[in-house]
Amino acid sequence: MNYRLSNSNITDLNVADVLGKKINFDSLDKNQEYDISAEFYNKDLREEMLNESVAYEIKRKHYAFIKTVRDLFERNSLKINKFYLMGTVIDLDQNEINISLLKSNYDKKSNTIWPCKEIFIFEESKNKLDSLLINDQISEEDYESNLELLKDELNIYENEDEHEHRYIN
Repeated sequence: MNYRLSNSNITDLNVADVLGKKINFDSLDKNQEYDISAEFYNKDLREEMLNESVAYEIKRKHYAFIKTVRDLFERNSLKINKFYLMGTVIDLDQNEINISLLKSNYDKKSNTIWPCKEIFIFEESKNKLDSLLINDQISEEDYESNLELLKDELNIYENEDEHEHRYIN
């Protein structure tokens, strides 16, 4: 189930009320455990494009949002195991939060926070490319080409003011 909160930010004091009005808690199975995936427009990222000089920090407000949403579900007798919180600058409009509720495949409570979803996707894909290169399954040229395609796809750019070439890590 997906819930899109317009005109909302993770720091809004009434975010639990807004979400609570969107969800029909009576229709959810109280015996089922759930995971939540929440994406928010991260205003802390300074530009519309990603750049290696931008700080991707986990802040208190991220944990406060998770606690607020977890508390909302607990008040409605629903157990949340995994909670994924991902910031983005590409997929959402400013003041928008997209929350997905999924049946859980996990048995423990945990939180995963990525201030920038695009960097998370980049790092996961780069790790796969690294593995292919190390195991001689792709050439160095293919590796670099795929890495550049991935950066273009995610709008990730290296700082052009610096003269030395570095991969984003």
